[in-house]
Amino acid sequence: MKAIVALLLVLFAAAPLAAATCPFNIPVVTIPPQQINGYSWGTVIRPMGDACVGDIAVEPANASEWYVSGQNGLYRTADGGATWVKAPIAGPIAALYMTHADNLQLVYAGAGTKLYLTRDHGQNWTVIHTFGAAVQSLLVANGTLFVGQGWATHAVPSGIWTSNLGGGLGQFHPFPAGQTGLIVWTLSSDPLSGALYAGTEIFDHPQPYHPPFFRSDDNGVTWKNVAGTLPWHVVASAVRPADGSVFALTEGAGLFVSTNKGVTWHPLANNPVPSVSLLIDAKKPTRLFGGRQKFGNMNGGIFVSADAGQTFANIGLEGATVHGLAMNGAGTRIYAAVYGSGVYVSSVP
Repeated sequence: MKAIVALLLVLFAAAPLAAATCPFNIPVVTIPPQQINGYSWGTVIRPMGDACVGDIAVEPANASEWYVSGQNGLYRTADGGATWVKAPIAGPIAALYMTHADNLQLVYAGAGTKLYLTRDHGQNWTVIHTFGAAVQSLLVANGTLFVGQGWATHAVPSGIWTSNLGGGLGQFHPFPAGQTGLIVWTLSSDPLSGALYAGTEIFDHPQPYHPPFFRSDDNGVTWKNVAGTLPWHVVASAVRPADGSVFALTEGAGLFVSTNKGVTWHPLANNPVPSVSLLIDAKKPTRLFGGRQKFGNMNGGIFVSADAGQTFANIGLEGATVHGLAMNGAGTRIYAAVYGSGVYVSSVP
């Protein structure tokens, strides 16, 4: 489950790694260079030797500048992974997000209940807010910063925190009454309509289990549950900018799409299918990339769909969990943060 990869980044304190495992006793694997279906993956890159990576962000204007987060903290490279600097942030990093405003690169990192921001390419990091629950997801849209958290209690309401891009003027906006104990795994936005989406899991899986998937039409002030026929919790979501189609990736129940802002949902590919991460190619929005977890009978790996999610093809990295995905600004390279292995890079055919 996604919780095996992501929740451990919150629940476990940073500690020296065992020689051949990441937390939850995930074995460290090295995937050899490979070429599959036109994708050519090079040698694994491990920030300061760390294989327990979770996510990656790549500077659009400089494909050599990456931020890589994981169980042991946050790393930055300015030379494509040859050398690294570790950020002065304590604890595992569960959320990583990059955006740009006023010609500044803004990088946010959620470590436990603290939200950090750097405005100077990682030279300095500032805690801009401390929450009552762990930071799980981040989004900047419509000039606003949105923060999703993970609650393990029904005693307080769940919702979304909003602020300006520096963390000022913060406000908490609860979900509808009775929506508690939610882990907000994913936040996404529609640049056409301005609609926002939030995918959640209910931490204790009450029965019957029907976790909400929310939409906001007023920049996060109020939220409506549009889960409808979605059969399970959504761990990754994305909106196609050309037409506002919303893609919702459930954990193990397949990929779904809505062309009417969540009023109705239609199932897409279900074998093979990603289970943990989803990325729309901004340069070719009918192309989707997805990462799969290695769990049970699933062998992990990365997949691509050339037909907007109708079918997926394996493009490599089998044998490990592909948790984080990013592309360079030109859309010519794809980057995969593989938990229990490291970072892999391929050109995009």
